[in-house]
Amino acid sequence: MSDEAVRLDDVKFRWRSDAPPVLDIPSLSARAGERLFISGPSGSGKTTLLNLLAGISQPETGTVEIMGTDLSQLSGGGRDAFRADTIGFIFQMFNLLPFLSLAENVLLPCRFSSARRARAAAASGGAEAEARRLLTHMGLA
Repeated sequence: MSDEAVRLDDVKFRWRSDAPPVLDIPSLSARAGERLFISGPSGSGKTTLLNLLAGISQPETGTVEIMGTDLSQLSGGGRDAFRADTIGFIFQMFNLLPFLSLAENVLLPCRFSSARRARAAAASGGAEAEARRLLTHMGLA
């Protein structure tokens, strides 16, 4: 098994068949724990790339693999379940639910995925403890 957490090969995405590709990525990979910085002007494809990585959008051509799973091989429901179990994004402009505390916002994905809940519980002896650890690590606790 590869140590790559993210792998894109020959990925092209366009919104309309008569338009040039919004994204044309010959190759991109990242290992677990590696950080990537995505920068570009409005309309350059940053959100489109994140949508491809999350399986929300599908490329016109090429493959998107996350943790060894080729997202094109999953059904729409399979991609939804994979996303709930595996993927999380922190956006520049946070979209927190205002009626939840910060910790409750961090724990929210655990309500949608039993696999995520089990991993969080195993990591620090409980999901709440793991949320506190993450918030402290990011200087938000």
